[in-house]
Amino acid sequence: MNDAFRQIICSAAIREADLILITGDVTDRGELKAWETFWSILDAAGLTKKVLVIPGNHDVGCLGLGRIYGKAGLQMTIEGLRIGGQPTAFPWVVMPNPGIAIFGLNSNNLQETRATGTAGGELSYFELERLARLLYKYRDASVKIVTLHHSPNITSKEVAIRRGQQRLSMVERLSLQLPQQDRRALRLLCLSHHVRLILHGHVHLDEDRRVGGLRIAGAGATTEPSSYEDSHPLYSYFTYAIHESGNHIQRRRNTVYRRGSDSMS
Repeated sequence: MNDAFRQIICSAAIREADLILITGDVTDRGELKAWETFWSILDAAGLTKKVLVIPGNHDVGCLGLGRIYGKAGLQMTIEGLRIGGQPTAFPWVVMPNPGIAIFGLNSNNLQETRATGTAGGELSYFELERLARLLYKYRDASVKIVTLHHSPNITSKEVAIRRGQQRLSMVERLSLQLPQQDRRALRLLCLSHHVRLILHGHVHLDEDRRVGGLRIAGAGATTEPSSYEDSHPLYSYFTYAIHESGNHIQRRRNTVYRRGSDSMS
């Protein structure tokens, strides 16, 4: 995966991007050595200053066995983020230009050490309240984007069947999306403050859909092959072009081909 990551970030679309957003699970168990490897690869490519990272459940040491690391796991994550000069107080807001505001959430919610027995996420009341204040403070930004690791909505089995999408079990749905009260509160906040897009990871599915008038997009597992061509793995990721008027966000699928030791995009 590290080798695939090196090739992916050398692709033209990544190098030409104004901002690179990674929606979590940078590491497997939150190891500091893994964070150091991640940032060293980005440093070597000259891309560190373009990157924003949202922590995932793996980054805080939660692998479906409960939050056994508690506050120690959160501290490991903070140390890993600090290596790359990332914001660590959630929620945060970053403005890559005067018209765009990006809000980052920590949906792992380790402020409360609870052994849920899953890789599920939570947003505390206090994090949502602070997000509401930030959304109001930056209300004049023409494009507002909210980012987090866990999904704020997973399609029901019935809808997935109707759309020809992958069906997820009840256990998968519980572990991959926010609790009902959290996802409803988050979506209502985003709707009332005219958020244009919610971006998330965790589900390992490339998605872009509308839920109750709100656009929600999920990132796939970029360093896992999305398909194969002549037995060679293909890796995919999406780029978003935000037009200056803020009236349109265009999505494009990008593919990186890996053939032996050569890198082609």
